[in-house]
Amino acid sequence: MAVHLNFHIFVDGNGKAKVTTQTVSGGTAPTARLQPGDKVTFTSDDPTTEIRFKTAQDSLPPNARAGSPFPDQLAAGKRHNVATGVSAGKVFTVRTACDFSNHFVFECGHDVSGRFSQWGTLEGDTPGGGMPGPND
Repeated sequence: MAVHLNFHIFVDGNGKAKVTTQTVSGGTAPTARLQPGDKVTFTSDDPTTEIRFKTAQDSLPPNARAGSPFPDQLAAGKRHNVATGVSAGKVFTVRTACDFSNHFVFECGHDVSGRFSQWGTLEGDTPGGGMPGPND
């Protein structure tokens, strides 16, 4: 049975974001590995929230790799508006396996004058999220 993992991006009133994950179905929490065919969704309490996966030109944390686990649906560096995805019922299908020790990283932000602007973070948190985790 395919895993369905949701990433929720909570944005506080000061524009600081925290990413949490929820295993919706098909696995036990926390989801430590995503396989081809697994499903991923994104939600946020802020309708302006966007994500984008890091590219090879970006600085990456330890155990992370550039790119996207679903490059045919959302290439690295391409922006995705989370609210638009939710209203359209957007579900991403994993094409490239990943786990805690070899994961992808996405940034969380919003549009400012046509450019991606990363949200701040809550005290002690690293910006963005790791896929499947942990959050970096």
